[in-house]
Amino acid sequence: MRRWLPLLLGFSLGVAAPLGKGLVIADAGNHRLVELSPEGRLVRTVPLPSPFRYTDDVFFAPGGKVAYITDPEVDAVAAVRYPEGQLLWTYGKPGRPGPGPGQLDNPDDLVPLPSGLLAVADIRNCRVLLLTPQGQLARILGHTGVCRNRDGYFNKPNGAFPLGRDRLVVTEIVGHDIAIVDLQGHRLSTLPLPLHYPSDANLTPWGTLLVVDWWSPGAVLELDLKGRVLWRYAPTGKEERLDHPSVAVGLANGLVVLTDDRRHRVLVVDRKTNRVVFQYGRTDRPGSGPGELRYPDGLDPLR
Repeated sequence: MRRWLPLLLGFSLGVAAPLGKGLVIADAGNHRLVELSPEGRLVRTVPLPSPFRYTDDVFFAPGGKVAYITDPEVDAVAAVRYPEGQLLWTYGKPGRPGPGPGQLDNPDDLVPLPSGLLAVADIRNCRVLLLTPQGQLARILGHTGVCRNRDGYFNKPNGAFPLGRDRLVVTEIVGHDIAIVDLQGHRLSTLPLPLHYPSDANLTPWGTLLVVDWWSPGAVLELDLKGRVLWRYAPTGKEERLDHPSVAVGLANGLVVLTDDRRHRVLVVDRKTNRVVFQYGRTDRPGSGPGELRYPDGLDPLR
């Protein structure tokens, strides 16, 4: 009994506030957002509005009052008021995927940029869209429906995150790489990755990149901006292994928080020791009660 007790409500090992200022999880299988305190205690759950039904990412506008969500099952993205969950606007035509005006096809990660625009990777259309904070199309990067790993194109991009004010890091599924591009879509460099299915490369507070392998067993890599591997977290034991992690994010305290989607948990790992210092969610079964998650696919630290 002692072995399983910590998994019921989350556990922390020797770290007073493992989640920095707190964390919000996109609990996709339960179609809700789950907010945790800095110590990892459950603060609230926020149901999400129709037509969304499998919200797999969450990112916050500055100030934390607006959450940006994506749903690959209905092929749309949206802004919602937080924590009320009220729908503010939608981009995409729910249930009607495609390459036409106002359409998306398997979107991933609606991410706010320092410029005030929002970036969304439109995977099957092989492009990245830049939207205004009001949900209007500002610019298309890449060539719709033309999938290539070369300048001016993307090959199944599944995440576009800011790299300073004027660059993006774009993870490409086909080609297994990261494309660093400017805000016009010009490719500045390509970083090959030793991963099966790279997902959601993003900049850490200390100036490196984190990217995960959405695979089983999965992995987390930390890279410098030239693509050199600085750290790898890829446990293989039955209890420790990762099963399709979607995203890993660096916290201001130097720890790394990540989703372990198919083991229904969120972990915080100490890069210096490879030690898990916090876990929320149960590995033995998914659920919707306190301390439980079902396919958590995205997260965003509170700032």
